[in-house]
Parts: sequence; structure tokens; C-alpha cells
Amino acid sequence: MPLELRGYQKKTITSLFSWMEKNQGNPCVVLPTGAGKSLVIAGFIQQTLELWPDTRILVLTHQKELIEQDARQLHRLLPDVSIGIYAASLKSKELDEPVTFASIQSIYKKTGLRWNVILVDECHLINNDNQGMYRTFLKNSCRRVIGFTATPYRMGQGYLTDGDGLFSGLISEVSILDLQNMGYLAKLRSKGTFTKLDCSELHLRGGEFIESEMQEKLDVYSTNEAIAEEIIRSAEYYGREHILIFCSGIEHAKHIAEIISGKGMKAKDINGSMSTEDREDILYQFTHGMITALTNTQLLTTGFDYPDIDMICMLRPTMSPGLYSQELGRGLRLKTGNNKDCLVLDFAGNVQRHGPLAYVAPPSKKSEGRGGVAPCKECPECLEIVPASASVCPSCGYEFPKNDMTWILFDGDVNGDGLTAHRCFTWLWSIVPSRKTGMPQIVCEYRTMDGKISRKFYQVWNEGWAGQKGRQGITELMRKLRLTANPDEDWQALVGRISACPCPSIIVTQKDKKLHRYENVVREFWEEDVKRIEERARKLKEEADEHRKRILGK
Repeated sequence: MPLELRGYQKKTITSLFSWMEKNQGNPCVVLPTGAGKSLVIAGFIQQTLELWPDTRILVLTHQKELIEQDARQLHRLLPDVSIGIYAASLKSKELDEPVTFASIQSIYKKTGLRWNVILVDECHLINNDNQGMYRTFLKNSCRRVIGFTATPYRMGQGYLTDGDGLFSGLISEVSILDLQNMGYLAKLRSKGTFTKLDCSELHLRGGEFIESEMQEKLDVYSTNEAIAEEIIRSAEYYGREHILIFCSGIEHAKHIAEIISGKGMKAKDINGSMSTEDREDILYQFTHGMITALTNTQLLTTGFDYPDIDMICMLRPTMSPGLYSQELGRGLRLKTGNNKDCLVLDFAGNVQRHGPLAYVAPPSKKSEGRGGVAPCKECPECLEIVPASASVCPSCGYEFPKNDMTWILFDGDVNGDGLTAHRCFTWLWSIVPSRKTGMPQIVCEYRTMDGKISRKFYQVWNEGWAGQKGRQGITELMRKLRLTANPDEDWQALVGRISACPCPSIIVTQKDKKLHRYENVVREFWEEDVKRIEERARKLKEEADEHRKRILGK
């Protein structure tokens, strides 16, 4: 069966060609982990060679695993194209083929060679300050560079397009939430932990925690014992079989693996100082179920895409949103086993530090990685990680203090669904022209107890899909308010009847997928809904208490 690109992959390639037709600079394509970046690269090469058969293309990256993955996808899409590999780690030095895949470590001194276009996989490794191997090699090697990454920013430098950055534009056609909603990515769920790594004495250098300090202060036997016990018990309770653990150093990873193994769960550590054969053997054991837990430091943040990772444990604190996103990205692949999501246990406070994965903010240039306060907090009863604005824990029903809103339940955790609840005290209805089209539209303005004003739009006069959606929304609202339709009634009169009804007690808003500073009203709850939710909260509280007794021994 011929390989077929997905719709968003085709759209990304079309947008890339369109951008290059209109601009002279270097574009950066942003694709979430699991979106099929290698296939998009292959699709772009295919179309380029069809349009310009004599084009010489170089695909550049930093890991042999990525070289193999990118070359394999191109061969699947274009089995007849001649491919060269230039990488010492793969024992190959071929430069004469139309398409060459190379490691930057092997090729960066060959600055006299020329290509028509160079594609850089994991291009966030390129320094904005015009230094390093990538910048040295790319300076005189080609006319056009195209970057591909899931995280288009660097610590202490902001976006890759900032300052003296190599790239002049970002192309992003799909988000993590889009891919999850389309069924292409698994969801993440998070639990806080009873054991906490004490990061209070750690210092920053270049915006990140100092590696030697982390190893010295966090690799403590008693803490390692407690963490290992909690990992094993949580894995048993949630039925997790492939656990990836990120540690604070090579010795830390070794010690955690030894303790977990000593407690009866098969575990091994892996690091870059091992031989290629040893690393491949350990990865084979992990992916074939011979070992359950695999510890590492930063070795498996990119290029390792085993889909059935169903539990990620973070024992390494980081100020880098890129590293945080890459680690969580290991759990986004669709699972083939019983678990359809990936559980995240955060012992290092990274979820609170950076917020939900779907809304991770890049570091500013001079913030040393401190991108502001992350919109998360932890429930003291069951340790679920929830949005900072939540008044009730979605897992156990715990009511957070200084807030009397005891009515709503969400799972807005590390995945980043972006849901927030507000108590509503009034609503105002009106008909106003759209700023974009000038066409009249119905607007409902919600006033909430926390001082917010949220608006919902019904474009009932629109002849297309937006109009159909608006009319369906009004029909559904009338059903909730128990209003019957009057065939002789115009929209103005109907709006008057709706506005005279009691407003909802609760509205639920969600961050806009493209404009994160805006929130859309996605649900409303009236008083009868509240009672059902409070009953559910009571039951979840009982389940959480049982969880403490049976699993964590608390």
C-alpha cells in the first residue's frame, strides 16, 4: 500500500512552499512530537524533486537515530531516490547522492560543500548568537535553510526567530490538542507525588540548574528509596508496563535503577558513555518487555519514539521548557496495549514550573528560563495536578481554601486542555455587527464573580457553517432553558426571552487554540447540574481515600 500523508502534513508542506514563495529568509516548521516530522520532511523532498529534479538536498541533524528515521521515511515515500549517509556513527561517508542525510558532528568542518537547500531536524539546537557547529557549517553552505522542531525556542534566547536567529518565520499548522482530538496522539494525565525532590538549594547557570549540583544534592539514598517505592506502587495500581524515568545525572539514574530492581521490578539505566551495542541491547529489552523501567538523564529526550511508554517519571528539575516538552513528548505516541494514555509522575516540580504541555511558554531572552508562574497547582488530598484557577479537585473533590465555588469538575492537568470554571452572576444579550464581516450576530456577555467578562457569539445570519453552528447553539440553549420555539418570532424577540431567563451558575472557558490569551465559553451549568456534580465529587473523594489506603499506604 502506498504511503499516504495525513491532511495536516500536506497542509504544512503547502504552507512551507507558500511561505518561501513570498519570503527570502529561512522558515522554521513547528510540528508537535508525534506529528510525523520525518514524513513531512520526506514529503517536502518528494515535491521538491518532482518540481526541480536536479536539486541537491542535505538533511542535517545531531543523532544517528534521527538520521536513520528520516532516511527510512524518505525511502518509504520515494523508494527509487538515491540516498547518501554522511555520519561517522553509522560508518558511512557518502556525499555524491541527490539527497544526503548527515550528522552535524561529522560534516560541520566541510564548509566548502554546497547544497540547494538544507533541512535541519531538531533545529532548536541552532544557536541564535551566530556561533557553534551549526552556524559555522551553514554560513556558506547553501542559499536556503529550513528548520523542523517541536520546540521553536532556546534557553535565554527566546524564539528561534529572535535577535540574530537564523530563522525569520515560524510555520505551525497543527497543535498537540488538535492531534489528540483527531486521534493521532495519546493523552497525558498527571499525578503529584508524596515524595518531593528538594530543589531549594540548587543554583542556575545560563538559565538552567547546574548539573553537578543536581547530582550531588538530589541523589540521596533515602529519597531514592521513597521515589522507587512510589513508582512501583503507582505502576502496579495504574497497570503501567513501560516506564521511562528522567534522572538528574548518570549516577542518579544508575542508583534509581538499582533500587527499583532490588524491590522486584526489572529496571536498567542507559547513558551515552555506553557502547552502541550495549545501548541498543538495553532498548531492545525495554521495548520487548524484558525490563519494565528504564532510567536515563537526557539521552532519550529525542530520537526515541517507542509508542507504548505509558508512564513517565521526572526526577530531574529543569528550567528549560524545551527539555520539559521533549521529555513529556515521549508519552504522546498512540499505545498498542491496554493503556491508552500516559501517566506522568513529577517528583521535580516541572509541571508547576512550566504548566500544561499544550501551553508551555518559551523563555524570554533575559528571564533565565523563568517564563512566569505556571497555571497549575496540586491537590493536597490526592495529589492531582489541576489548573491554578480550579476551586475543586477533579479527582477527589477537595475544595481549595479562600474560594467558595464547590461545583465543578475537570481534568485540566499536564495535558493542557485549558479548561477553567467561573461562577457567573449575570448575563447580557445583544445583537451587534461583526467586526470582521459587518454581518449582525447575537452576543451573550457573561459577568463572573472573579471579575472576568466572557463572550459567546452566535452567527445565526451566516449562510455557511458558522451560521449552522450558531443556530444549533441557540436551539440547544433553548432546550436547557425549557423554552419552546415560536415560528412567528424574530431573533430580536427570542433574544429578549432568553435574556429574561436565569443565567447559568457556572460557565466553563477554554483557551483559544491559536490565540492563547483569549478564552472561549464552551459549557454552561445551571443549579440542577451543580447538585449532580457535587454528588460525583463526593464519590470521587471516597475513591481517592481508598487509593491512599490501598496503594500509597498513607
